[in-house]
Amino acid sequence: MAMPQRDNTIEELKRLDALLEYAVEHGETEEAERIRAELRRLAETI
Repeated sequence: MAMPQRDNTIEELKRLDALLEYAVEHGETEEAERIRAELRRLAETI
């Protein structure tokens, strides 16, 4: 994986992690599940 692409993936993982934390803290279970699915999809590309 090229460096810029890797950096973008890392930044996307960080962003999704923060969104997931927010959703969980605020009881937004459907949004949390959607974000978890997106994190799984992104992790599979690594």
